[in-house]
Amino acid sequence: MKKVIILSLGILVSAALGAQTLQTAYFSEDFSYSYRLNPAFHPDHSFVGLPFIGMTSGTYKGDFSLNDLFFKKGGESVTFMNPGVSSSEFLGELKQGLNKISAEHFSTLAAVGFKAGGLYNIVDVSFRNLGSAKLPYDLGRFLKDGASADGNYDLSGLNARATTFFELGITSSWKVARKLTVGMRFKGVIGFVNSYIDMDKLVINRAGDTWNVTSSGVIASAYDGYNIASMPSYYDPSVNLIDLHNTKIGEPRGIMNGYGVGADMGVLYDDSSWQLSASISDIGCVFWFHNLYGHAPSATKTYSASYTPHQKGDALERELTDMGALLGDALSFIQEDEFQTLRLLPLTVRLGAKYLYLSDISFGGLATFRYDDLCPYWDVRGSVIYNPVRNVELIGSVGAGTLGASIGAFANAKLGFVNIFAGTDNLIGTSGSTFLRSTTGSPNFVAGLNIIW
Repeated sequence: MKKVIILSLGILVSAALGAQTLQTAYFSEDFSYSYRLNPAFHPDHSFVGLPFIGMTSGTYKGDFSLNDLFFKKGGESVTFMNPGVSSSEFLGELKQGLNKISAEHFSTLAAVGFKAGGLYNIVDVSFRNLGSAKLPYDLGRFLKDGASADGNYDLSGLNARATTFFELGITSSWKVARKLTVGMRFKGVIGFVNSYIDMDKLVINRAGDTWNVTSSGVIASAYDGYNIASMPSYYDPSVNLIDLHNTKIGEPRGIMNGYGVGADMGVLYDDSSWQLSASISDIGCVFWFHNLYGHAPSATKTYSASYTPHQKGDALERELTDMGALLGDALSFIQEDEFQTLRLLPLTVRLGAKYLYLSDISFGGLATFRYDDLCPYWDVRGSVIYNPVRNVELIGSVGAGTLGASIGAFANAKLGFVNIFAGTDNLIGTSGSTFLRSTTGSPNFVAGLNIIW
């Protein structure tokens, strides 16, 4: 049952852990991976990025913090479903209506950057997880109280997506004039997993063990390791439903369940004291082969669903299993043949300006807009760049945007043949509308170590 959470609950709160590299690092002169923010940027050194330690980053943005889902009770980690967490304690952190979340994880598997033929070139292979969701307030209320409390739960608008793919990129930047540099990055995409759920309507009325569910929507997943189970419908035995409880997720038979292409473009105007720059990332799409697909019938279904909390495993394991069981009871989909779909990459636009105030101090301003049809956001950020000694950069930033205000920090150093860096956009920040709230539950980081020469 735990595996089915990847199919049902997992895609609702997944980590879209587009290429959301650290915004605070945008004005770093020697950040080896600045080309991921703007392909017209490059360091003044050649480098080799080793698997995973070359660069790894993770970002979560949302209307609520991850701390609002997980708690410490009695010395152990528990979810909001734990009896020790009150409904008011959990639900008070959620926004009425639709709560938006967006997340990403990125790791370099291999990278090399070098100068050749008047160009600076980078070839890299990376691994990316993307996710975004719109989660109705009543989803939290249903998961918390639906196991025991009668009532009406309106989960309409529930929409979530999680994607994992490998990316092969080739980047080149070159001076087209004395003060003007342009850069292009082309990438091929090998899709590994794409799962989504989109419920136009989902209303659950519970009275004892009798559930009335009115639903309309789809569920789909592209992953060739499924062992898909089916069962007769509650309301029409002649109709086959996807059995979420018994559908298993096993080892993949291959790594390609989709393919696509993409491109990044950037420009830099450098006039000694002033730098003006702009970039567009993730222009492209991925074609997916969905082998699991089902639609919820536009009808009201009435059936009996008795709920018994699981007793095996530790508290966290039991509660995650119970969440999957609740969602499995509420969500039913008529099984259909596999299908293909085209999905755009999440486009990101950046505009930057930097002013060299003194030889070792600069100021920068960056505006970022990320288009994601589930969780678009914008961010405006001011930075101070300080070079205390040669080959060391320290950057601090203050930002504000769709999801609140934040304070970031980034450090980059070259030590002989080694380049190390680390930073965050959320040293102090928000997750939602509470100003300068703790961000322990809103992770955002980048770190890496590379060989340079």
